[in-house]
Amino acid sequence: MKLRKVSGCEDGFCPTVYVSDRGTGVAQGAPVVEAEGLALGPGEVAVELPLDVLKDALRALQVEGKL
Repeated sequence: MKLRKVSGCEDGFCPTVYVSDRGTGVAQGAPVVEAEGLALGPGEVAVELPLDVLKDALRALQVEGKL
């Protein structure tokens, strides 16, 4: 799988949103293992992202016509 960054920092070690060449999204962030309302299935993981990173990703995808 090949990823293209659409939002996040430049050094690669902070919350980031990517789009894959398979038409999926990938998020990089701090792991969340336990939170009220979170139910993870086998093999699933949850990451926490600042809302501004998500908003920037949505804006970038809108500009590209992907949304």
